[in-house]
Amino acid sequence: MEWILFDKDGTIIYFDRSWMKIGLQLVDDFMETYKDAIDDIDEGYAYLGVIDGEIQPGTIMASGALDEMIEAFCKIANQDVTSWAQQRSQVLVDNRVPENVLVEGISETLDTLKQRGYKLGIVTSDSKRGVEQFLEYTQFDHYFDIVISTEADAVEKPNPEVLNPLFYRYDVEPENVAIIGDTANDIQTGINAKLGLKVAVLTGVGLKESFTKADYIFETANSVVDIL
Repeated sequence: MEWILFDKDGTIIYFDRSWMKIGLQLVDDFMETYKDAIDDIDEGYAYLGVIDGEIQPGTIMASGALDEMIEAFCKIANQDVTSWAQQRSQVLVDNRVPENVLVEGISETLDTLKQRGYKLGIVTSDSKRGVEQFLEYTQFDHYFDIVISTEADAVEKPNPEVLNPLFYRYDVEPENVAIIGDTANDIQTGINAKLGLKVAVLTGVGLKESFTKADYIFETANSVVDIL
């Protein structure tokens, strides 16, 4: 391996509860905006994975990409709500107050990987602003040779094109790249992009049983040091 790509939320930091707050707000706003078009509000909440005011692990709202959420919204509302959902989601993201609780030992892991000569990157569904807030808070910017965010680079995981900034800027083959993340989307990104190593971690929202395609499943990203 030459490159190690990390998801951010749920991998470097424990999953940011502010994302759950955004998700719940987005669903509530959707239900209110399209209530006249929705056949059964309660069924709509359940379909999205929201039960008793909480987003359930392994559901669309817990670990789905935005386009998957929008597809579900369209189905529930029986119409195309793409434009509304994209705009409302961006407003909520832009006004998010992030929580950055580091996974224990992760700074030492990043230190070790850099000392061993690996190139490190972040590939996140967070916005450019959110990543900048994270790097400012953690002072981790010196660790990462590339940072790919959804807002900056347009496509989302698991679309392999999300990694184009890496392959356009650096001379590296996919088989020499590892990806580490807490959702099945992270692992599927690695598969779609034909990466050499896909590592799932249990510090986020992904359920262990959803990682059938991962090469390894670890409690935290710190264990990657041992297998490399």
